[in-house]
Amino acid sequence: MNTTVQADLNCIVNTDRWNISDSNFQAHCRQKINKNGVIVLPEFLTRSAVKTIQVEGNQNRHHAYYTKGTHNVYLTPNDDSYPNQHPRNRQVTSSKGCITTDQIPTDSPLHALYENTTFRNFLCKVLDEEALHEYADALSSINLHYAEDTQELGWHFDNSSFAITLLIQKPDDGGVFEYVEHLRGEND
Repeated sequence: MNTTVQADLNCIVNTDRWNISDSNFQAHCRQKINKNGVIVLPEFLTRSAVKTIQVEGNQNRHHAYYTKGTHNVYLTPNDDSYPNQHPRNRQVTSSKGCITTDQIPTDSPLHALYENTTFRNFLCKVLDEEALHEYADALSSINLHYAEDTQELGWHFDNSSFAITLLIQKPDDGGVFEYVEHLRGEND
């Protein structure tokens, strides 16, 4: 393993607590995700990395694109074969701000983590994937979301096979992140 890459990772990931290179830890995480559909790793990032991301986020907040709209939980057009109040068509609100990959500093811990081979290998082991590749949409690989009072990211199913959510700043109040296990099947 490249010691420079590992040193950089140690500055970003709390590897003393979460040894993502350890095959036993990888297997444990894989079991948890297979059982629950999710793994939660509190304090995954180092305090220094979180602080840097917070500063970057505050410095680049003026680039955020704010939007408010409604959508169904599948993020798809309504299905006319169901009534409007059917869960398939029921509308929820999302209102948030976001800066995209190109607006996050290239030397950010977020880019370093996204590009880190050890982190990608960890994800491959946990997700039972042979390889991971960069997201095709160059603006959506890494996003920093902002939510002010009264803003929310409405309930939805992610369209990708997996998602990583990092809490960079705890809310003063509210801001509940909810996940429901075994809610949909593999083909939903």
